[in-house]
Amino acid sequence: MEIKKVCVLGAGLMGNGIAQVCAAAGFEVTMRDIEQRFIDGGMNNIKNNLGRDVKKGKMTQEQADAILGRIKPTLDVKEAASGADVVVEVVIEIMDLKKKVYAELEEIVPPHCLFFTNTSGLSITEMAAITKRPDKMIGTHFFNPVPVMRLLEIIRAHQTSDETLAAAIEWGKKTRQRSNHRQRSTGFCRKQNSLHHAQRSLLRYG
Repeated sequence: MEIKKVCVLGAGLMGNGIAQVCAAAGFEVTMRDIEQRFIDGGMNNIKNNLGRDVKKGKMTQEQADAILGRIKPTLDVKEAASGADVVVEVVIEIMDLKKKVYAELEEIVPPHCLFFTNTSGLSITEMAAITKRPDKMIGTHFFNPVPVMRLLEIIRAHQTSDETLAAAIEWGKKTRQRSNHRQRSTGFCRKQNSLHHAQRSLLRYG
């Protein structure tokens, strides 16, 4: 499937970083949070990141402005998620809260929309089970700071379809510049791969 619009739920350190790399990859991005101060903090962090890159000569001011122009911050979840091809959920690690978010999203997003969760420890399979689209749920765990760390861990739920996996891998390549994947049945691989300064995407089940 073609991904054009990405909705990021959460404007904190991970959320604003994900919004930045998605916008830098050319996607139209909405970034939603529950309070204006979180939105403001997230946008300021993105502006600071891009400003540093301009000063270092990594991009022009025009390129930085174009990236910012592709990010629309909002407090309204309907505005953020309506028409989204992908929702990247970066909600705090409380399972009941995440389930509530997905139940709300089901009433907003189009049927083809994929659910990507940034969780590092909760069961993707359990989250998928409460949605109406369990085959369209997958974990996409970024590492901090997102614009710098090119490691993306892809965690497949038991219900995740091959099509969703393929879409997540392709999306990961666009947002991470360089990515490969391999399959792992258990375990969280941050420590092992950080030691090798990995710049790849890892696939496991969760």
